[in-house]
Amino acid sequence: MQSAHLYEKIAQEMAHDIKEGLYESGQKVPSVRKLSQQRCVSISTINQAYALLEDQGYLRAKPQSGYFVKEGANDPIQAPPVSQGGLPQAVGKSSMINSMLNNINQPSIVNFAAAIAHESLLPMRALQTHVQKAVRFQHEQVFQYLFSPGLSSLRKQIATRMRQVSVKCHHDDIIITQGCSEALALCLKSCTQPGDIIAVESPCYYGFLQLAKLHELKVIEIPTDSSNGMSLDALTLALKEWPITLIAVASRYSNPIGARISTEKQQALYKLAQQFDCHILEDDIYGELGFNDDLKTVLKTFDVDDRVMYCSSFSKTLSPGMRIGWCLAGRHLENVKRSQMFSSFSPCTLSQYAMSSYLETGHYDKHLRKLRASCQLNVQTMSLAVRQHFPAGTRITQPQGSFIIWLALPLHIDTRELQVLALQHDINIAPGSLFSNGHEFDHYLRLNCALPQDQKTRDAIKTLGDLIKNMITDSAAIKA
Repeated sequence: MQSAHLYEKIAQEMAHDIKEGLYESGQKVPSVRKLSQQRCVSISTINQAYALLEDQGYLRAKPQSGYFVKEGANDPIQAPPVSQGGLPQAVGKSSMINSMLNNINQPSIVNFAAAIAHESLLPMRALQTHVQKAVRFQHEQVFQYLFSPGLSSLRKQIATRMRQVSVKCHHDDIIITQGCSEALALCLKSCTQPGDIIAVESPCYYGFLQLAKLHELKVIEIPTDSSNGMSLDALTLALKEWPITLIAVASRYSNPIGARISTEKQQALYKLAQQFDCHILEDDIYGELGFNDDLKTVLKTFDVDDRVMYCSSFSKTLSPGMRIGWCLAGRHLENVKRSQMFSSFSPCTLSQYAMSSYLETGHYDKHLRKLRASCQLNVQTMSLAVRQHFPAGTRITQPQGSFIIWLALPLHIDTRELQVLALQHDINIAPGSLFSNGHEFDHYLRLNCALPQDQKTRDAIKTLGDLIKNMITDSAAIKA
């Protein structure tokens, strides 16, 4: 393990130097022997580091000549342009989502579509141990109903963790839910009526758009930048023109573009919600996956009048199948409890006891440190593979957290057609049109990077690139 950690560290440092321009495109890097002497490590360690850099698209090997910086490896990455937004309208597109989700669990398919971390990145053995422990020592409880708001010991653990983003809450303020999706649905239902207008990011998490459809709400999409999040100027104009009931936003690492909102901007957004007296629905499901872990606030941090409904879960960091999420519903706490009581009662009792047991060990933060490093490396690796195999002009987000990237392809590429073609090659993708009510993102796609970076994944990226290039060629032939 120590050797593997060392060669990965050397590879990361070399990659950083290449991106910073210390080595120019086409330039030869130090020989294996020379670098091993400089770093006081074995030749085998440097060989492993250079092989990893070659796989990631930073270096190319020339027989009998050594390693050279690959063409384009240190070209600046262009992010997709800021979205345009739109007018309030009802939501559609359910059939495309069903098509994507129906294929995610087939073993033969490479899942670039759903944002689900591969089991190799999650503490499966540890969770299994705590499930068995719960069955053994709480067998009388785990097979019974556990009504809303959920297991007290688990809520206490979550309340303690909320202190890390300066949210001081009592465990009785927290409701355990079946993942973040139920948390969002319950909160949305508690403060809206059919026909209400809600403001969302553009692009926006497709699941939230479908919740809006379920509750017969109209959405207005607010222009959103992949670096700085929702445009407050555009939001202000929308609030002045339309009777907006709720603002739905992710302050840390939004889905699909990975944007985060600075502490200062969080405060400004909260003041806007106060000024226009509307609710905020905050989705923080990727919040604990920041690569630098330096953003220590969320919108709920500044909530002095209980208008922010905060939702999150352990689905992205520990286990999607255990279905443990939670919400702080603010002034709508009792309404959400009642809604849950008459719908799902509460999540699986066994899952709650097992999750509480796992969190009590104190191992979660150690796991998060490892997971963040893996996600950052995977995002970098897949971004480089996209640059290597996709057509020139492809634009890629550079998220500072989470494990998804958002791509803008040439304008005439319809990623719904690409999805159909990719499935014929056992590759599943999420077309950009899923993340908007309009057609602005028809040539975009979202890729899940939380996969083993093995030959199968690399081949799938190359195949996707080839399919896109063929679509461009075919389009040009038709026009000719």
